[in-house]
Amino acid sequence: MSDLEIKNIVGKKIERYKNRLKAKEVELEVLLDFISAINLNFSTAQLVDKFKHYVKEQLQIEKLVLFSKYSNWRRLLEYGLKKDAFDLFDVERDLLHLKDITSVTTIQNDALKDFDLVVPVYHGEIPVAYLVIGDVKNDEGNVSGIIKHLNFLQILTNVVVSAIENHRLAREVLQKEQEKTKLIENQKEMLEDLVEKRTSELKSEKEESERLLSNILPKSVADELKQKGFTTPKRFSNATILFTDFKEFTQASSTISPQVLVGELNDIFMAFDFIIEKNGLEKIKTIGDSYMAASGLPKRSKNHAVHVVRAGFEMLSYLETRKQHIGIRWEMRVGIHSGPVVAGVVGAKKFTYDIWGDTVNLASRMESNSFVGRINISKKTEKLINDFYKCDYRGKLAVKGKGNTDMYFVLHEKESKRFKKLKEYVVDLLTKKLSPTLCYHNLDHTLGVCNAATTIALYENVGMKGIELLRSAALLHDSGFTKQYKDNEERGCEIARTVLARFGYNAKEIKIICGIIMATKIPQTPKTQLEEIICDADLDTLGRSDYDIHAKNLVDELNANGSQLDATRWRDYQVKFLSSHHYFTQTSRSLREDVKQKNLERVKNTHV
Repeated sequence: MSDLEIKNIVGKKIERYKNRLKAKEVELEVLLDFISAINLNFSTAQLVDKFKHYVKEQLQIEKLVLFSKYSNWRRLLEYGLKKDAFDLFDVERDLLHLKDITSVTTIQNDALKDFDLVVPVYHGEIPVAYLVIGDVKNDEGNVSGIIKHLNFLQILTNVVVSAIENHRLAREVLQKEQEKTKLIENQKEMLEDLVEKRTSELKSEKEESERLLSNILPKSVADELKQKGFTTPKRFSNATILFTDFKEFTQASSTISPQVLVGELNDIFMAFDFIIEKNGLEKIKTIGDSYMAASGLPKRSKNHAVHVVRAGFEMLSYLETRKQHIGIRWEMRVGIHSGPVVAGVVGAKKFTYDIWGDTVNLASRMESNSFVGRINISKKTEKLINDFYKCDYRGKLAVKGKGNTDMYFVLHEKESKRFKKLKEYVVDLLTKKLSPTLCYHNLDHTLGVCNAATTIALYENVGMKGIELLRSAALLHDSGFTKQYKDNEERGCEIARTVLARFGYNAKEIKIICGIIMATKIPQTPKTQLEEIICDADLDTLGRSDYDIHAKNLVDELNANGSQLDATRWRDYQVKFLSSHHYFTQTSRSLREDVKQKNLERVKNTHV
């Protein structure tokens, strides 16, 4: 072979190597371009479009369909086909058995009759995709051009399908994570709702049990029982016991129905409960038609006997008023005695706070020896109240097991002449001059504040002189309402300066009384003990069980005098006022604060 022939052969080989190298470089560029797109997080649709552009524009494949197993043999790409080309097509039946690149001409399958080649794409031993391609020109040169790229096409298809599958898996993982997160959030929310609901139920149950416990036991005793699980009986050397009893109750009860009888007793004893609460006494129990209460326990008080006598008179006054509008006329006796007692809780399932001792027995004897409408007391009680009440000595009366015992009827409260005259004047003034729209700041409110101020003053150990000045101010503190609704305290002081001197009050006393009156102006600004007492007495009802009755009267009065308080605004007004209010005296904080907080919570939970 000549040198020229050898040179031509070598030259052709070099040219083929160059062409192959150039083709590989092109393929490498294409592969790198796709990998770059994948790294740039191209979407599935973008990758499919890029693949379609390469096989259609660069490889000039006229028709193609790409099946992907990762998508359950879903067609990821197709073009150049008739609409009904796949009606009879089944990947598992028609393609799955093909493991190598196969010419369609060797396959007798009508589903593939319009195609030229089947290119399986494997990942290891697992088929992941099938490319079915066709060349409508069907010339040898074009088919040969495609064949040169088949191996690369397999690689590229594998890369693209794997990327698409990764997208799918990532979406599924993200979706599952989102579902998991949502499920956890839902479970957390459900658990929080359940915990909140159960906590609310437990809180309600606790509040209800505490409410029931507080209705049965004194607060200090109930607190001890909750903390320790038991209570320790205590001896009180100075206490006063009250018993009431209705005249001829047995005979009267036989003439009326059980329902009416129970209703009557419930109505009367509820009123007695309010009276006991107002005066700071402790209700012990009811026994049939008998009502038993005490003072000086568990809260000790220097004036325990006075508190009990005051409550006794209020009970009798209530029954007298009740007779005017109730058909059944109940007549009651009251008996009171003072002395040492032992108090404690009895019972394991049904707790009862009870008291024992000779003082209790003698108090019962005082009641049985009393008269209708009268308060009968022992000599020991008389000594404790003689500075406050005038009593009538009855002599020595026989008491079973005690022999002859000194007894007294309590006649009335001791009041100075000037105070009596002032009281008559104020009652007449308020009765005649107050507007009928004042359903809260009326005569009943004035007398109620006077009584509340006296009760607080007795607990605070105020002397008789101070109590008289305090009660005088209480009588006049709302007298300014006879002149104007707003800034009535200033008008009340004007009235006080005019009338007090007429009744014998000196200039110093009048100044003290006017200071007490002005202290009630909202916001309250008391500077002395007497001023603190009147402030607490004026708003005593905030911390009492009859709060709702007085609140209803107040909102009716406010609306009748220019306010426009619907149910929502009135609730908000009460919440704001109760939340910001505080009692000044230790007595009111002890007797009223707990109930005030319960009233506040109830108002907050009112649905309007």
